[in-house]
Formats: sequence, C-alpha cells, structure tokens
Amino acid sequence: MLPLPAAAGDDDFDALGFDTSFGITPAAPPGATLTLTDQDETPAAGVFLGEDVQVLSAHTIGRALAEADGGAPDLAPPDMAALQAGLVGIDIGASAAVVARFNDDGQHEIVPNQEDERATPMQVFFDEDGERLVGREARGMAASAPNRAVVDLKEMIADPFFRLSAGDAEGEVDAQAVLATVLRRLLDDVARHGGAAPTHVALAAPAWFAETQRETLRRAVEGAGVALVGITDEALAAAVPYSLRLPDLNPRIALVFDLGHAALGVGVVRCAGGDIQVLAQDARRELGSARWDLLIAQEAARKFKQAHAFDPMQDKGGAIDLRLRAEDAKRELSRRTQAALTVSARGKVLKVGFTRAGLEDAAKDLVAKSLAFAREVRDRAGVTAWSEVDALIMTGGGARTPVVRAALAAEVGRQPERGMGAEEGVAIGALYWGTLERHRQSR
Repeated sequence: MLPLPAAAGDDDFDALGFDTSFGITPAAPPGATLTLTDQDETPAAGVFLGEDVQVLSAHTIGRALAEADGGAPDLAPPDMAALQAGLVGIDIGASAAVVARFNDDGQHEIVPNQEDERATPMQVFFDEDGERLVGREARGMAASAPNRAVVDLKEMIADPFFRLSAGDAEGEVDAQAVLATVLRRLLDDVARHGGAAPTHVALAAPAWFAETQRETLRRAVEGAGVALVGITDEALAAAVPYSLRLPDLNPRIALVFDLGHAALGVGVVRCAGGDIQVLAQDARRELGSARWDLLIAQEAARKFKQAHAFDPMQDKGGAIDLRLRAEDAKRELSRRTQAALTVSARGKVLKVGFTRAGLEDAAKDLVAKSLAFAREVRDRAGVTAWSEVDALIMTGGGARTPVVRAALAAEVGRQPERGMGAEEGVAIGALYWGTLERHRQSR
C-alpha cells in the first residue's frame, strides 16, 4: 500500500451540511447547484466526429505502414484484414480496464462488458468455493472478505510477494494467476459481442513498470490462452491515434499526460505520421488519482470519527469500502459541483457531503506537483518551452477532473486534443500499435 498523505485539516474541505441518520440526503447550501458540466465533449462512442475530422481506418493506417516501410504515400497498403483479425488492444488500469477491437468495417470500437459498461472495474474476488468474480460484482463483495479481494490491480502487479486466498479448493494464487483470470473475463466479453474470437493481444504498460512487472503481464497473457503481440508504453499508445490523424509527415511534439489511478505518467513524444518516438517519459505513483480518493476518504473518516469516536479506516474491510466509495465520489465531483458518500462501520452510518471547490482546494498541492513534474519531463526531453509543444494529449480517468484539465491547459497554453475518451485512448492506441507490430513481425 502507498503511504497515506497527511490528514486534511478542518479548512481543507467545504463539507456540506449533512444528517447523521442513514438515507437522508445532505441539504445543499444556499445558491449551490447540481448542474452537469461539459468538460469533455467526447460522445459515448469514444470518438469526436467534428467537421473535417479524419477517421482512423484501414486506409489511414495502411498508408502509415507503407510510409514507415520507406514507400511512397500511394504505395499499396498491406493486408489490413489479416493484421486486424483476432486482435484486441487492452489497457489494464489499476481501477478499470478497457478493451478495443476492429469491427468488420476496419474501424476501432470499444467492447462493452457483461454489464454493458465500456470500462470494467478492476476488482477481483474469490468466494469460499473458489469462484472468481471480476468487475462490478467483485467490487461489491471486496469489503466483505478483504483477504480474498484485489481492489488495485497495478498495486498487485507491483508487489513481488503478492498472494491471494482463492478459497478452500485452490489455496493461494499469485499476481500472474489473478491477472490471467482478469484477461480471460475481458476476452470472454469480446467473444460475447460477436465478430472474430480474440487470438492476439496488444498491451500498454506504464513507465514505472519494470521488466519484472512486464514479465508478469506476458505470462498472464499466456495463461489466458492467447498470443501476445507485444507490450508498448502507455505514453506511446496514447499518442498513436493523434499521430495517425496528422495530415502530413512534418514532425510534431506532443505532451502525454496520463493521470491514472495508480500513478501520473508523463511523456513527451515526437510524432510524424505513423512514426512515434518517445523523447522522455516518467511516472510518479504519489501523484496518481488514487491520492484524490484518499483525500476524500480521510476527510470522511475524520468526520465519522468525530461523530462516533472510532476510525473506520482501522478496519480492513471498512477501509476498502470507504476507499471505493471515495473513488465514486471523486468521479461524481468531476460531473457535478457536489457529492455525498456514506461511511459505514460497526453498525454506525454517516453521510458526508463534499463540494468540488472544497476538494480542489484540498488538492492544490497535488495539482502544483503534477504541473512541476510535467515541466521536469519536458525539460528532460530537450524541449525548452511549452511553445514548442504542438499537442496536449490527456488520458486516464483522472484526466476528466476539471481543475486538472484547466490547470494543465493553462500551463501548456493549449487545450487537450479531442478524439478519444479519457479512459479509452490508451486501449485504442494499443490496438493500432498492435497492427503496426504485427506488420513489423511479419516482414
């Protein structure tokens, strides 16, 4: 587990008035509104189709492959149907996973899961009989038996000593086995939605994954019964769709800001058509969006302790439940100006309200450190000023946080690229990178 930040003080949050009885919604202060904000204009399909937007297609990527081979732009493209057949791109996040594939028309699409969600929660639960639950159902069971639950997949992969109780039938399992279970569930979801059965997987890994973690990914793919095309960097994957949309071969510099649950990854990439070069990249786990969750969870726990004289975070199951509820509240605050969560422990219940403004004030230090980190990676890439950066690519669930988007846009001096949903860009990029890699391997 990552060390917790210092507890927020009384003035760090603008907590709404609330009632300590269960089921009573906290009253909004005078003048408060619950209006939705339109911070991301990406539609449900995951692709912004504005005027004159070039849609990624077999022709587009075929030209990029031909140009990468040194051929003329009008050179006949390779057999895209063969390169795309059975291929899926997967972004396995700490809290959610997204799967992308090509449809029969050669267009990418996000594959929904069994619950018709475009992102599958990355919680895993083994019941007493050894049944393996993945996703929303596992999320709901995690707090009931923490020793049989995984609530942060990347934290699990990073722990070389990880073991999980899998019930009486199997004893303990390691990270590789748990991850293989997750991959099988994701691949089953693809098969349920028709089309070609998955045979090949392209993955993206964060900058902080060492060779040990990447080897865990490789072995888990083998355990899931499919072939691994390869593992690319998340910064490169996030830049692939942008690069393929460029109208010419003139190089562009893009900043990739990947605010995931487990870490903040920043990369500076050079794009020229289908050719992408990572100039510099790094990641800071202490700046991941889980830190925002912890700010909310700790403040809620402090309020609960004031009311009931004990800390709900001291109970392992209670801590997991509060952590997951805080994550939900954080997401709600990205859409609305206020949200509430319920803290429950030892039969006691408290509903705590938060405002977006209060959370933004409490997270000022996280935002400032994130911007400083982006400047550090930019300088390491040999880019001396933001004016040299042609595009800002934001990805990861935390990229939907309004104050983060606004602060980074002001820092860089340009708005984030539109075209992929915040949680979907890496999976789609991994999918297209997978076709490039399959082509390279076939030459």
